[in-house]
Amino acid sequence: MRKNQVKKHKKGNSKPHYIWGHHAVISALKNNDRKIKKLYITEKNIPIIENINIKNEHSFTVLTLNEIDRLLSSNSITHQGFVLETLKLEKKPIEDCFNNNLIVALDQVTDPQNIGAIMRSAKVFGAKSIITTKKHSPGETGSLAKAASGALEFVDFIEVTNLSSTLTTLSKEGFLVIGLDELGESNINEVKIDINQPKVLVMGSEGKGLRRLTKTKCDIMAFIENKAEDNFSTLNVSVSTAISLYQLSSNT
Repeated sequence: MRKNQVKKHKKGNSKPHYIWGHHAVISALKNNDRKIKKLYITEKNIPIIENINIKNEHSFTVLTLNEIDRLLSSNSITHQGFVLETLKLEKKPIEDCFNNNLIVALDQVTDPQNIGAIMRSAKVFGAKSIITTKKHSPGETGSLAKAASGALEFVDFIEVTNLSSTLTTLSKEGFLVIGLDELGESNINEVKIDINQPKVLVMGSEGKGLRRLTKTKCDIMAFIENKAEDNFSTLNVSVSTAISLYQLSSNT
């Protein structure tokens, strides 16, 4: 069903939550746990929506690119003509990841672009959950959803108050806690892991890295071998996470 006008949100109402981008929106529409409010698309994207909207579950409003820019209050967002007004996904408790074989914990990583990219890698390499701290973490945002390219709908996004105590809990549940640090003792490429033992990969923020207390909760401190002759270091946290997840999924 098509509509051709956007209703203005009344003053005093809570600010709407939008996610945008082709893959982010399509994946959200297919997620039964996602509570959809409104879908906005450009005319050229109608066939894409109609192709997946077999049961005609979601009506949509057709807007121009400029109208979508005004909706998002920005002309610099790469929305690709797809915007979804939705409720944020319900947060999962830490207990939900106890049966996972591989998860990622982020120690005060604040950039939504990095977290979104990490979610994509987590989806590819089989990490079922990402743990972040409630403070010093962006939570679910449109930018994060776009960077995740749909992975936000598949990887549980768990927020905890205290990361160090959470790592202690995971250790008690049988997880091997592996922290990544450029001064780590073990090459991530050479870490041998029991295929049956669940693992949590702990990544620190760019610049500061892992906090001291977080390091004390790690069973292994690993590093990524730098083969640059001048020890040139350019890997950001999302790239480092992707490399580490690949190695951990291979070193069994």
